Amino acid sequence: MIENQVVIIGAGISGLKAASELYKRGVKSCTILEARDRVGGRLHTVSGYQNRRYDLGASWHHDTLVNGLFLEELNLSDDQRASFVFDDDSLVIFDAEKGRVDQDPGMVLEILLEELLNYSELHFFEDLGVQDLNYFQMVVKYLYERRGLLTDDQMRYLPQVARCMELWHGIDWKSQSSKCLEIAHQGRNALVLNYDKIVHRIASEIPEGWLQISTEVKEVRDDGKNVFVTTSKGETISCEYVIVTVPQSILAHSLQPEPRVGRIEFVPPLNAKIENAFQKTHYGALGKVVFEFDECCWSTQRSHILSLGKSSSNLSKKVRAAQDVTLLMKELDADTKYEFQSGDSWDFPLLFVNMAKLTDVPSFVMLMPNPLTKYIESIRDKDKLLEFFQPVLENLLKTLGCTEPIIKDFEDKLVTPNKKTPVLKNILTTSWTVDDYALGSYSSCEPGDDPMDLVLALSDNQTSRVRFAGEHTIMDGAGCVYGAWQSGKREASFIADKLA
Repeated sequence: MIENQVVIIGAGISGLKAASELYKRGVKSCTILEARDRVGGRLHTVSGYQNRRYDLGASWHHDTLVNGLFLEELNLSDDQRASFVFDDDSLVIFDAEKGRVDQDPGMVLEILLEELLNYSELHFFEDLGVQDLNYFQMVVKYLYERRGLLTDDQMRYLPQVARCMELWHGIDWKSQSSKCLEIAHQGRNALVLNYDKIVHRIASEIPEGWLQISTEVKEVRDDGKNVFVTTSKGETISCEYVIVTVPQSILAHSLQPEPRVGRIEFVPPLNAKIENAFQKTHYGALGKVVFEFDECCWSTQRSHILSLGKSSSNLSKKVRAAQDVTLLMKELDADTKYEFQSGDSWDFPLLFVNMAKLTDVPSFVMLMPNPLTKYIESIRDKDKLLEFFQPVLENLLKTLGCTEPIIKDFEDKLVTPNKKTPVLKNILTTSWTVDDYALGSYSSCEPGDDPMDLVLALSDNQTSRVRFAGEHTIMDGAGCVYGAWQSGKREASFIADKLA
């Protein structure tokens, strides 16, 4: 039997911050148990072509006016903190047929999108008991009620522009709650270059002997006086407090009896409040694909480019002819089914971050929502990935002024014909949906969900000794790195006060 004051399950940023704060507050014995062979959790920086660095997990400091982690970084010297660049920018928007549709004075899609989001928000102010529609249904409802004020082109392209919200929540518009749709931004967004420096900085503040990697937790048993944590290696650690920082997706499996990788058995079982809260929250899967080129042969004027999903020229006719909005929703839903087997990359909105503008690295980091994420992460063959995305990728380059066809050179054997030719050297993809210790990206909401229920249930904790931290346990910064960081700090403060 090993005895500690505290055990922390998970060495993501919430677990690392909790351990760092506990050490600063004088805690002498703590063990951090991490199932992976690395620290950082869903913060994961990797190397690509010519050792270029990319974050395949979280990439940004969001809400920089109130982001505690960002403010902490600002107080460090340049050599201690991770570099960053503010990358908020007006979107370049294009589709397969029309080309660029942003800043179009005839369609004013940006203004209509703002009105649509306001329309959705007002829908829920009318009556507290009003039905929560999915985002697709809300868009159709807006088109139906405002059809006399919209042109055919506005009807056709606004729904696809509106789908940019999928790239915040990580789930598609037919799954996304309209009630929990809007995101209030508190300050600019800063792209981090890269998060591994922050992870290693916080980890370096923890005594080396506290961390055990490649150690999965199998059971957490609370007998009312002490907590006993049993690992896959057969060790049992007795402690006064345990902080569980595993992702929401993994914690959900503790409510199911079936054994699986990453599942933790809680004795006694997770309480009814936590169990009920899990019925009103879901989990997204925001994925990434990185396209690395030899040299930049495209415009670097703008940093964010949105590729739209397919639009239908018949949409406006159907909306104008409709007699019932519910029947219209059903008809348009049938028109927009996803057929992955046909390999069409125009079914979903895709956001491209132009790294050549931000960092002088000739690459695009592309964000995609689920269920596309799950499909793409199942493909490990770069040729198949290029085949799937090439139509969008070539349209992207054309939109940015590069009209030459893409040349593939994954073996790095080609001498570049000229600097105007886009030579694709490498493709990187995330693998969060197939990662047994992640199963996605971060918390999200489907119709009828209330994320506050889970936050309250987990911040109220299983018992006073079994605590929870992570992006899903906090409202300010929910789904964000700084939220997870703050939750670790919160739990460490509680425990340090009790131990003192």
